[in-house]
Amino acid sequence: MDATAERHAYLIAAHDKPEQLCLLLRLLDDEQNDLYLHIDRKAGNISEEILRAQVKCAKMTFVPRLDARWGSEVFVDAIVSLLEAAAQTEHAYYHLLSGVDLPLKSQREIRAFFQEHAGKEFVAFDRETAEPSMLRERIGLYHAPQRAKPFWRRVSRRVSPAWLRLQRMLKVDRLKKCDIVFQKGAVWFSITHAFACYALEHAPEYRKYYRRSVCADELWLQTILFNSLFMENRYFMGWDDEPAATMRYIDWPDGARSPRTLTMRDYDALTASGMLFARKFDASADKEVIDRITRMLGAE
Repeated sequence: MDATAERHAYLIAAHDKPEQLCLLLRLLDDEQNDLYLHIDRKAGNISEEILRAQVKCAKMTFVPRLDARWGSEVFVDAIVSLLEAAAQTEHAYYHLLSGVDLPLKSQREIRAFFQEHAGKEFVAFDRETAEPSMLRERIGLYHAPQRAKPFWRRVSRRVSPAWLRLQRMLKVDRLKKCDIVFQKGAVWFSITHAFACYALEHAPEYRKYYRRSVCADELWLQTILFNSLFMENRYFMGWDDEPAATMRYIDWPDGARSPRTLTMRDYDALTASGMLFARKFDASADKEVIDRITRMLGAE
C-alpha cells in the first residue's frame, strides 16, 4: 500500500453554524487527513476563504454547492459528490460527518482504531429487513420536490398531503415490480476504499428510485451494501445500534425525528463511551461542552 492509501478522508456536509464548522476543521487538521466539504448552497454565511484559513496541514477540497436540504434526494447527490471527489485518491477510510459533529478522540487514536479494524465497514442498519410500509412512503410514492423560494415552499406544504393521499388511494407504488432489496439505517458512515469505489460504481443503478423521494439519504448506502459481498465485512453485525455500528455517540429520543443536541449533562457519558465521533452540538444551546471536548483533545 502506498503512502497515500494510509490517509483518511473526511467528508463534511454543512449548512449552518460556521464557527462550529471552523472548529471541526481545526480538530481534523492533520498531515494524514484530506478534508472534502460540501457547503449547502443556501449557506451564504459560510465563507470558503475563512474555512481554508483554519487548515494548515490537511489538504482541503470543496465540491460544488447544491441545494441539499436534509432528507431530499439532492442530499444523496451531495454525499455522492463528496465520495467521488475523495475516492479519486485512495484513502484508508472515508468518514461522513456533519458540520455540527465533533471527534472524541485524537487523530492518532482514530487512525489506530481503523488500522486495527482495517477492512471493516462502519455502516448502521435499523433492522434485518426494512419495513415495507416505510419504503413505500419514502420511495414508493412520488413526493413534491423541495422548493427554495418561500412562496413555493408554502404551496408545497399545502398541496403535498393531498397529493400523497391521492396516490395512496390509487395504490401508487413505484416498488411494486421492483426486485431490489432496499435497506435503511443511519446517514453517517466510515467505509473502506474498496467499498467506496463499489458504492460509486453502483449508485447510478438506484438513483431513479430516489427521484421525488423523501429521506433516501438513509437508504442509498445501506441498500448498496446489503446487496453486495461487502455486507460480510461489517464491523457490527447486529441491527438497530447506530453507535456500535458507526462509532458515533448519538442520542435519539423515542419517536424523535432528529437526535438530541448534546450538552454538559452528556460530557461524562461522551468521554466514557469509547466512541470516536459524536453528534450533534450547538454552541448557542451549550458552548461549554464543545469547549471541554476541545480542551480534552488538546486544542483551543
